Amino acid sequence: MRGIAVVDRQLDAGQIAVWNTSRDGDRATNVNAVVIDANNDPGATEKVLSLVHRCVVLRTEGTTLEGLPIEGEALDVADIAALLDEVEAQQSRILDAIADYKRAIRSRTLIAPTFPSRPSPEDFSPAEDTPSLRALTTANYFARAWTTWLETDEQRRRRTVQPVTGTSPWIMPESMNAATVPDFPASFTDRLYVQGIG
Repeated sequence: MRGIAVVDRQLDAGQIAVWNTSRDGDRATNVNAVVIDANNDPGATEKVLSLVHRCVVLRTEGTTLEGLPIEGEALDVADIAALLDEVEAQQSRILDAIADYKRAIRSRTLIAPTFPSRPSPEDFSPAEDTPSLRALTTANYFARAWTTWLETDEQRRRRTVQPVTGTSPWIMPESMNAATVPDFPASFTDRLYVQGIG
């Protein structure tokens, strides 16, 4: 998967906006943006296809994908809230695992992590009602949610191996001891349809 392709194409609109968002280490960033003249560009369909290829499509509010070269089920803004629900559940699991470990070793000095706060959709409203700004604000909201996941699960990963001895598992139980931070929570990954692969 290359990343997320945020598509804005309102009913009867003459423009299609696509913003691409990708993972860059422990954060997500917007990496490409294109606005296509759907009425006058004979290569519009091919451009959309190249922008969404090997990406998961996320459609903005009010977007119709009918007639576009997009397969499978696309994400929508409600899926961003579902991702954030998964992030909060992971934060709780991490804190519970740390509390269990503290009790088991009778530690009073082990410090719990501070997690990033949940982004609010109200903070991501377009300044103008245009395809590019609708796509940009949705891409920014998704990127913030994705980064919140990556930063949260990094706190879990840091507690899988004891730094001095190299012992693993350490604070995290065996069931939470994966050595890497996945792109998304497993339950959210089930929602993703990668274009050109799925």
